[in-house]
Amino acid sequence: MIKPLIPVLLAGLAVWQWQSMRRRRAQAERLRVKVKPVEETTWEGEGGALPETGSHTGPDPVLP
Repeated sequence: MIKPLIPVLLAGLAVWQWQSMRRRRAQAERLRVKVKPVEETTWEGEGGALPETGSHTGPDPVLP
């Protein structure tokens, strides 16, 4: 009578532990602090060149 119940109980325990682990991971992910991205510097409004692309409306830069 008890022998057939042992595998069922073990399977139930394994599923319960797996779900508990998933819940803890999901909660930890929600509590993780989100880091703000570094603010990009653009010079479009000031008439200068963009730092990465170099696109600009003025004359081409000249090496000294």
